[in-house]
Amino acid sequence: MSMTEMLRGKKKSEEKVNAIKMAHHDFSSVRLIQIGCVLDVVAEAIERVKISMILPKLLDNPEFMAKVLKGTKYEHAVNLVESFVRRREFILKEKRPPLMDHGMIKIIDYFQRNNQMYKLFPTYYNNMREEEKKLLVAFEMLFDLAKERLYRTSADAIAQERKLHAMYLENENIKENVDILKKKIHSQKLTLKWKIAAKEAYLKKYEDMLAKKKREKNERIQNEIDKCTRTVKANQKESQEKQAELEAELEKDRQVYEQITKKNRRQELEAREEKNKLLLQLQGLIKKYDSSIRDKMIENLDLTDQYKKLKKELDAFLVGHRQIERVYKEVVVKREEQERRARQNRILNFTMNRAASKIQKYWKKWKKELHKKEKRLKPTKGKK
Repeated sequence: MSMTEMLRGKKKSEEKVNAIKMAHHDFSSVRLIQIGCVLDVVAEAIERVKISMILPKLLDNPEFMAKVLKGTKYEHAVNLVESFVRRREFILKEKRPPLMDHGMIKIIDYFQRNNQMYKLFPTYYNNMREEEKKLLVAFEMLFDLAKERLYRTSADAIAQERKLHAMYLENENIKENVDILKKKIHSQKLTLKWKIAAKEAYLKKYEDMLAKKKREKNERIQNEIDKCTRTVKANQKESQEKQAELEAELEKDRQVYEQITKKNRRQELEAREEKNKLLLQLQGLIKKYDSSIRDKMIENLDLTDQYKKLKKELDAFLVGHRQIERVYKEVVVKREEQERRARQNRILNFTMNRAASKIQKYWKKWKKELHKKEKRLKPTKGKK
């Protein structure tokens, strides 16, 4: 083979490799575009599910929806809903399903095409029921799973298979360990079985002993029961005799009670008659008191009038009396002042005379004692 042919062969092989690379690159690009389209479809489906979940709540409260959408690019939805609300009564009268109405189909189509409207109603979106939240979570999980599976390459698949193979080997190892544990458990069960048999024999012996003690206790209990039965019968007989005595006493007390009751009733009738008589007397006294008090009140009014008349005369008399009293007080005050001075003078004279007499008596007494003392002292001086 010449050098030219070798160069031509090499060039052709390079062209084939480049063509294969270009084809592989084109296939990868097309695959990525297809995956992107599929994911866009799934994401749009999730957005449509979100707006579909809050759409019934918006239709139940069209005033709130209109208030939120006024002035936005979705204001056309307000006109569609208002038109459907006006025609809903006729639809219900004709018994047609609302979902088959052309206006409802337009509303659903408009909301599906403008699915981003749910972001304007966070109150409805954040307060969905648990079933609706679970459905959204399921769609999001489906989206994540599809994204993971579609973007996974052959290298990722091989790595996944390797992980699965490692998990298989680990599972086989676990199975071997489980077989070993089963054998150990079987041997432990046999050992436990022998232990249980030995315990059962011991328990059988102990049960026989308990049964013997139980028989002895039952016999003792039966003897006590018989003894108690005889005691109960004797007590019952005694109780019946006592009951008969009590019944006789009760009959006697009942007769006494009836006699006392009759007597009390008779006394009650007499007391009631006496009470009625006293009530009649009281009513007569009340009437008499009313008539007398009326007379007294009239008399009191007359006396009041007389008192007022006399009081006027007394007031007129007191005017002249005050003048006389004023003159009288001036004369009396002067008279009393003179008497007071005369009384003070008499008291002063009496006090001075009495003091002088006291002093004279005391002087005479002192002189007598002094004279007696001098007489007693004279003989004593002579003897010395």
